[in-house]
Amino acid sequence: MFRRLQDWLALTATERRVLLFVTGAFVAGLGIRLYQETFPSTPSFDYTAADSAFAALSSAGSTELEPEATAEPAGPLDLNTATKHQLVALPGIGEVLAERIIRHREDYGPFKSIEELRSIKGISKRSLEKLKPLVAVY
Repeated sequence: MFRRLQDWLALTATERRVLLFVTGAFVAGLGIRLYQETFPSTPSFDYTAADSAFAALSSAGSTELEPEATAEPAGPLDLNTATKHQLVALPGIGEVLAERIIRHREDYGPFKSIEELRSIKGISKRSLEKLKPLVAVY
């Protein structure tokens, strides 16, 4: 019977070996998948419960947050004294840009005008216009 199948498919010896290898790999993969589904190695995690707990903690106003990150500024933020956390709270300013602003302040001294922000890579004309009412140089 195997000989008739061989004749019908007209495969060479190399083609038969490749076909057997691919079939064996496929069957082994199915066996591994069946084993993993039958005996899961990690317990399943209920993300809905975790999300609910996060939402409850967030709405409760946890006191574990840093005070400077939660405090609302009384007026415009002074670029020469602002911390990284305060800078990150500004629109369009992430951690990298905040670090660049602080590094610029350390390297070149205090800012003399708000327009000096344009010399920092990543601050465009448009983002400077958004920041102008929120920042100041004292």
